[in-house]
Amino acid sequence: MHQPQSLTSGQSTRRTKKTDSNEISAGVIKLTPKEKEVLAWGAMGKTSWEIALILKCTESGVNFHFGNIRHKFGVSSRASALIKATALGLVTPY
Repeated sequence: MHQPQSLTSGQSTRRTKKTDSNEISAGVIKLTPKEKEVLAWGAMGKTSWEIALILKCTESGVNFHFGNIRHKFGVSSRASALIKATALGLVTPY
């Protein structure tokens, strides 16, 4: 059972995925299967709304995954994440 954690000053109530120390090591960025799927559809030019329809999830869920991807890549925008993913050979732009 998940136990709620108390917040200290400066902490957000926004639900975020903790970054596993093994996700980013020695320059290797590990993405979850869902993050890879979201990234691939994004590389095809799909909007968050379109990706949500394709993956049968919510648009906010898609945006959550893009947020995780941006964090792991150390970038601040979706476009920058897609550029970095392309440069790393993770996706092929269409």
